[in-house]
Amino acid sequence: MKKSVVTAVTTALVIGAASTTFAAVNPFTDVPADHWAYDAVSQLQQDGVVNGYPDGNFRGNQLMTRYEMAQIVAKAMAKQSKGVGASGVDKAMVDKLVVEFKDELTNLGIRLDDIEKRLDNVIWEGAVSYEYNSDRRPNGKTTGQKVMLALSPTMNINEHWKAHATMEFAMDANAAHASTAGDDVPYNGSYFSVKEIFAETDFSDSGNIMLGHVPIETEADSGLVVSDAIAGAQVSYGDKWKGILRVGRFNFDPGKHSTEEGMLIGDPALNSPVASYGSLEVLTATDKYTFGAAYHTFRSTKVGEYIGLDDYTDDSLNIWSVGGAYNFSDKVSLAAAYAKNTKGSDVDASMKKAYNVQLSYGEARPEVPGSFGVYAGYRYLTRAAAPSPAFDGVMATGNQNQKGWEFGVSFTPVTNVVGSLAYFKGKEFTADADTDGSKYFGKLEFIF
Repeated sequence: MKKSVVTAVTTALVIGAASTTFAAVNPFTDVPADHWAYDAVSQLQQDGVVNGYPDGNFRGNQLMTRYEMAQIVAKAMAKQSKGVGASGVDKAMVDKLVVEFKDELTNLGIRLDDIEKRLDNVIWEGAVSYEYNSDRRPNGKTTGQKVMLALSPTMNINEHWKAHATMEFAMDANAAHASTAGDDVPYNGSYFSVKEIFAETDFSDSGNIMLGHVPIETEADSGLVVSDAIAGAQVSYGDKWKGILRVGRFNFDPGKHSTEEGMLIGDPALNSPVASYGSLEVLTATDKYTFGAAYHTFRSTKVGEYIGLDDYTDDSLNIWSVGGAYNFSDKVSLAAAYAKNTKGSDVDASMKKAYNVQLSYGEARPEVPGSFGVYAGYRYLTRAAAPSPAFDGVMATGNQNQKGWEFGVSFTPVTNVVGSLAYFKGKEFTADADTDGSKYFGKLEFIF
């Protein structure tokens, strides 16, 4: 999918977060002093649920490791099992901490099933958001507004497997047209979409398997080639060096829909172009840098139709990509990526490459009021080399055959409320002067 809806602007665009590429728990990582867990533990201490560190002290904003914090949460769980601090407020607070430090609690010897019994079997997250965009061309402008509810449940199956899903319910305030299938029922601007649904399990300390409609974002090139989903499987393994193998079916245009009583629904009969997909990535990351390389292949007789090139006669896209990011400090980072399609011998080389360079400062973290991020980036995107990139939502038309500059800022005024603004100035790869254009994009998210 085009980036998980909960983090579409604050994470997808701020590539400076590349140092957190690996999801494995690091027992030596400090919990930031402004993390919400500190306030939660302070409140639990006041309520007599916990006493702080194993030695009985809580040292305020002194940095703690995740394992030290997990020890405090374990003590809170034990106290509450004896009826201490059993108020609804305290229970909700401890449950939230249990979710945050679940892996550390498990590694401390608290059985996973004991943790799951404490929590609901299904954990819900999501966001309510409002989007506005204004696409401006020499021959006029168009605007769009969308209100959306995104729901992302995590379902605990057993001690080894869990399942995830992301669903969108949206209202397009500017839509008032018939469906793409030509139905008699007019489209009233609402739609429902399941962006991802998959099961996953970990094997060993650094391996993971995902099966189903799996979200993918090519980590090696920061989403330059594809940031979407496949119906298939993903296997990742590695710590210092990480390998990711993906195989499945890729839908070039998942927006194909028909209407039912005015609401858009997915309709396979609309014959959206689908390709067989495979990719292999290898990457490494430290606190200072991330670097990787990847190979992607899309195979379909409709490849040329999708990328919009009449002279593209091959039935596949074979794309090599490389990328990296360097963190000058905990705030400033520079990321770059390059991709090239080796197929399409009759197509001009300029239409078979893509690249992105972005300088970022800071990050708007939903849990940290006052946090913010800004970025500036140059995009050169072609469909033949970047079929479904992470950046196309802010491009002037959503058409990836474009190049230009993008600037953006995101800000967290209060906890779990994030606002973002972005501006793109560029042009399409065509001689038509009317293709020059710009786009203003804004989003306000209420995250839960």
